[in-house]
Amino acid sequence: MRMIIYAFRSLWAETSRKFQGSGRFGIGVIWNGASLAVLGLSGLAINSLILSMQGAEALGVFNQVFAFHIILSQVAVGGLQFSVLRYVSQNQEDGETGGRISASALLLVAGLGALVSTGLWASRGAVGKLLDSDAVATGIGYMTPGLFLFSLNKVLLMQMNGARHMRAFAVFQSLRFILILAGVAFVACMKWPAACLALSLTIAEVGVFAGSVVYCWTAVGRLSLSPWDEAVAWMKRHISFGLRGCLSGVLVEMNTRVDVLLLGMFLPDRSVGIYSFGAIFAEGFAQIGNVIRQNFDPIAGKCFAEGDTQRIGELTRKVRRLLYPLMGVAGGVLVMVFPVVIWTLSKGDAGIWGSWGVFAILVAGVVASCGYRPFTSLLLQAGRPGMFSLLIGVSVVVNAALNFALIPQIGIYGSAVATAVVFVLEGVAIVVLGRRYLRVHI
Repeated sequence: MRMIIYAFRSLWAETSRKFQGSGRFGIGVIWNGASLAVLGLSGLAINSLILSMQGAEALGVFNQVFAFHIILSQVAVGGLQFSVLRYVSQNQEDGETGGRISASALLLVAGLGALVSTGLWASRGAVGKLLDSDAVATGIGYMTPGLFLFSLNKVLLMQMNGARHMRAFAVFQSLRFILILAGVAFVACMKWPAACLALSLTIAEVGVFAGSVVYCWTAVGRLSLSPWDEAVAWMKRHISFGLRGCLSGVLVEMNTRVDVLLLGMFLPDRSVGIYSFGAIFAEGFAQIGNVIRQNFDPIAGKCFAEGDTQRIGELTRKVRRLLYPLMGVAGGVLVMVFPVVIWTLSKGDAGIWGSWGVFAILVAGVVASCGYRPFTSLLLQAGRPGMFSLLIGVSVVVNAALNFALIPQIGIYGSAVATAVVFVLEGVAIVVLGRRYLRVHI
């Protein structure tokens, strides 16, 4: 704990000497670090609760439904959340314009989100047959209302992020997982079927949407479509940005869930559950990099708007010098401690121990790439959504190819190796692309 506090304090102090408004950066990192702790503990509790009360098969069902929830929410938002982040970050001091930017995107996303949600609900039976799981099909039916709201929430959260309301951003990110945990606990206590666990996803998005609308309206920038001609102009900008980068959000989330989906095609729900138990802990560990990215993005957007790319390189180097030792030590400790978690929750089920190897492989990939992957969204902040989509698209193709090749050979460990390799390749790619196309030396 002391090491983590020292790292954040050092990052704040070093950054403050070079960057205007750096105190806000430091505060944002700390708040989102706290949000990370909530997210990690909630993820631990969610997966542990399902595993201990309903077993590995129920955990596999929940995580397959959750994979569709995450990936298709990106289809439903159409990349417009990135447009909101970019333009709001460039108008941080103008709340009225920020509210108009967000409101125009919400109108577009509402239409697209309704279409995607309805399509998924209608095709849930076919999805269940593909994955050979009726429980997954039923769970998708319970999840689809939350999918619609999730797409809207992405826009609202990006408005907060772009305006650098990082405390609120952290609170609402945390609220989502607290509500999912509450929903899972209720379903487990009621001893409802595994498919009903997906209700927690809808419950969570209802709560986040209600709170986010109120906060954005009153504290960030009043959501307004007036004057209409200006709102229409912003819609055109969003559509232009979204068409160039619409695949990026989908591909980003697909890259994090392709392992679960492909495991669902090759292996039974129980094996997916064992893999997911290790993977969700590794994903929580990887969220440290996401905390850095969320606080770094609005700063990078402003630097690009001012034509000052040198400052971006300075900050990335300072962050990297602190992040590698922090993540290396933390990752090693977690791998050593993870068997205690398994022993506590396995209830004599020897198969659950397979998640230890999955966790160790994924943590190794996260540590190896942690100094560079948080900066992949530089391409978006520089106004290169097409290039970002290409980067992530190649990652997804490589990830899927490696999964197809390795899962039949070594099962769940093959999927973990494929994902870890892709983490490292993404880090290498952003260094090359940043230097060649953005003139940023990461």
